[in-house]
Amino acid sequence: MAIEKIKENGIVVAYRSNVYYKGRRYIGARRHSKKEADLDEAEQKRDLLTGNHLEESRKTLKDGFDDYMTLVAPKRLGTIALQGAESYFKNHIEPVFGFREMVSIKSIEIQKFFVQKEKELANATIIKMYTLMNQIYKMMLLWNELKANPLDGVQKPQPDYKEKTTWTKEECHSFLSVAKEYHSYMAFWLALQFGLRFSEVLGLRWKNIDFNNNTLYVYEAYHEQEKELGRLKTESSQRDIPISDQQAEYLKLYKEKQTPKSDVVVANLQGGYMMKRNVRRAMQRICERAEVKQITFHELRHTHATLMLEMNEHVKIVQQRLGHVKAETTMDIYSHVRPQVHQDSAERFSNFFNA
Repeated sequence: MAIEKIKENGIVVAYRSNVYYKGRRYIGARRHSKKEADLDEAEQKRDLLTGNHLEESRKTLKDGFDDYMTLVAPKRLGTIALQGAESYFKNHIEPVFGFREMVSIKSIEIQKFFVQKEKELANATIIKMYTLMNQIYKMMLLWNELKANPLDGVQKPQPDYKEKTTWTKEECHSFLSVAKEYHSYMAFWLALQFGLRFSEVLGLRWKNIDFNNNTLYVYEAYHEQEKELGRLKTESSQRDIPISDQQAEYLKLYKEKQTPKSDVVVANLQGGYMMKRNVRRAMQRICERAEVKQITFHELRHTHATLMLEMNEHVKIVQQRLGHVKAETTMDIYSHVRPQVHQDSAERFSNFFNA
């Protein structure tokens, strides 16, 4: 039994443990120092003697990523999220860790990597990179190919939630009253009424609306780049949203008058899917005419959520309507509410306490 020195051009670049047990050789991972290899050797001996030895995979992080993208991610992520994962790995993670054996990557290396990336990337991007690496390692642990996940020892970057620009109820009505003159009106109405994402609005079909049970089913989204319907952003994005009798009647009336007739709820003049840029242009013109502040289409979704919370709707209900994985996400994103809401809350508590 000995520690193997790994050389490149005659120079020692790494160390690796070698343990022989019952006629078989067990090779450890590449380590930067002899001390680390010695610890590996001691751990291997202990596990072999106690029957707890797990021969860890020699796969590189690139191998693990390929397995994840082939076997796991397609069942969990939508088209856009899959494209994002490919981009984050190829442009940022792979150049640093892609060639490394997964078992050899240490927590401190990953932590330093993220600290360095904070100088050039937004926190939201770093969080997605952390999540991607974490999911790959979790997959390998689940398959009993690795013993530990180095991401467990890495401090996850905190989301940097910026206050969202939203409309008041009055601004919503001002906007919609002008928007009725535009063919894209229903796109805005759906986003404000149900908090749907842009791609979910454009991908909504009449068969996704159950008028018998007053339910709107969000099961697919329109991906403009591929020009086809596809998966939603995440698994939790798939949801059933209750609709009121008033909303149902309005949708029925719109369907009866829709020209041309189409299976697509928000259809263009040919009955096909609308283009995002055309909807955005219309929205900009409507904001100017309605004399309301300019916001993005996605901020219509934020407006819906903010109004729900301002009317004291339970955060769990808002979470489910938006398709967030956790209620904590909803609370973090929408931690802002208008000052008057805080004042009203203070008045209600004071009146209750002193009654």
